[in-house]
Amino acid sequence: MSILGNVAAAGQLSLQLLTIKPKRGFYASTDGAIIAQATVEEMHSDETEITEHPVEQGSTISDHAFSRPSEVIVTCGWSNSPSGNSPINALIGAAANASPVAQAIIGAVQFAGGIINLLNGGQDTITTAYNSLLSAQQNRILFDVYTGKRVYQNMLIKSVVQTTDQHTENSSLIRVSFRQILMAVTQTVTVPDSSVMANPEQNGSTVNMGTQSLLPSPTYNVNAAP
Repeated sequence: MSILGNVAAAGQLSLQLLTIKPKRGFYASTDGAIIAQATVEEMHSDETEITEHPVEQGSTISDHAFSRPSEVIVTCGWSNSPSGNSPINALIGAAANASPVAQAIIGAVQFAGGIINLLNGGQDTITTAYNSLLSAQQNRILFDVYTGKRVYQNMLIKSVVQTTDQHTENSSLIRVSFRQILMAVTQTVTVPDSSVMANPEQNGSTVNMGTQSLLPSPTYNVNAAP
């Protein structure tokens, strides 16, 4: 098979993998996405708040329950080592195995990419991912979080925890906590002037009448004859 045939086959395979379902990741409601190279753990949390009130005798009673916003904690990882499973690397591998000339071209492209990375500040993969999460947290960006079990909408980053030790200098495991935001829609209503109402004392808006004093009530003789 020619080099163009290999590239076309690899491209079709990559497109099929992408169109099966969205990857695990954090998709911004405005634009852009943060997709980890590996997802280690997903912790889902859904709670129902049950109100309790003490009574004079006996135990407490419950008269109401409501759902708390959903939360999910995702432990995801990035590495500075190149990944061999990405669609781009599939294209590169198919082309490189076909022709020595293609290998030389790919090597030049990769070298140019390294130069561009240095010109852009030399940020590696793990630093870029970490800064992207921190920026999204500070800017209160809403995400649609795709996990292996559920899809969450209107999620804000609650916390970002990252630990570096002697084993993770060139890789990064980041624990990202999301909390769902329950949207509310407000409406402004204009109350008409009470002077044009038939019964302003019933339909009019509240009027500040100042400080009021209690008046003594009249004394009634219930035993008096009519």
